[in-house]
Amino acid sequence: MRKIRVFINGFGRIGRAALRIMIEDEAIEVVGINDIYDFKQMATLFKYDSIYGSYHDSVLVENNTIMIGAKRIKLYHEKEPSKLHFEDVDILLQCTGIFLSKEANSIYLKNGAKKVLISAPAEADIPTFVMQVNHQEYQEQTILSNSSCSANAILPIMDIIEKSFHIENASMSMFHSYTAYQSLLDVKHYSKDIRRSRSATQNIQPLVSSAAKECEKFFPHLKGKLYAKSIRLPVAACTLYDITLTLSKKTDKDTVNKLFTQKSYNDFIDMLDIAHDFSVSTDFIGNRHGAIMDLALTQVVGGDLLKVFAWQDNEYGYAYQLVRMVKHIS
Repeated sequence: MRKIRVFINGFGRIGRAALRIMIEDEAIEVVGINDIYDFKQMATLFKYDSIYGSYHDSVLVENNTIMIGAKRIKLYHEKEPSKLHFEDVDILLQCTGIFLSKEANSIYLKNGAKKVLISAPAEADIPTFVMQVNHQEYQEQTILSNSSCSANAILPIMDIIEKSFHIENASMSMFHSYTAYQSLLDVKHYSKDIRRSRSATQNIQPLVSSAAKECEKFFPHLKGKLYAKSIRLPVAACTLYDITLTLSKKTDKDTVNKLFTQKSYNDFIDMLDIAHDFSVSTDFIGNRHGAIMDLALTQVVGGDLLKVFAWQDNEYGYAYQLVRMVKHIS
């Protein structure tokens, strides 16, 4: 059977995590990687990771090619997308976090890629799909978004609650590990959110989140009724989602927890998991699911105010769902 041929544009945290997953998948062949930093550094960052550990096979660079075990992938160092050409590329995996418009991504289609999948929230004219939430609605669109890590955790949870109890409004707090876009020390920052200029390793930083806007795409009746905040913590991996929802129907903790347990083993397998122990954030490093429900923390107040909590490895878990989408749209 012909393999899905993937080209990675942007070899940062998500691009490298996606490659670790795809290189082990016999259904996928990664045929090229493009980024603007040194090839040897790209190989080093893939081989050695402070969170996920060292890759189990050899990783070498030779003649603009990265060799991972017996597999060879062509490397590119091109700033201008128009100069990249994609003969026989099925999916361009857009992991730069920069090119988010239809216009910016159309050049990849013109240069030979059959489809572009963006690993971030995209502009309004680009359709967004999330596995087990609306992936079945995909209709061969050539440019699409897999939304954000937070949306991949929150949307399955909200979808289950909405279909069973109907959501009136919601407030979401993401207790999120720091990211590369924050500052290591107190320095100038080009974000409009001045808190990003403060040290990520020493501070709790409440930052603007796109999660509410992304959720509105899937639940339009909640437009103006959603609030989300990303609270960055001085930890290197994983996120805890604290979701508070007002419901139309009365319920109780046991009913909610039984519902999530049932869904995790059926309709939402590979997307939703259940935490069976009293775990903390590092216990979920490398977990592939979009969200891991911590049912011990579920609370229902007055029958219609629901609080649910979920964990996520916001890099590896998101990258795994991204690769699932690659396979779904191919």
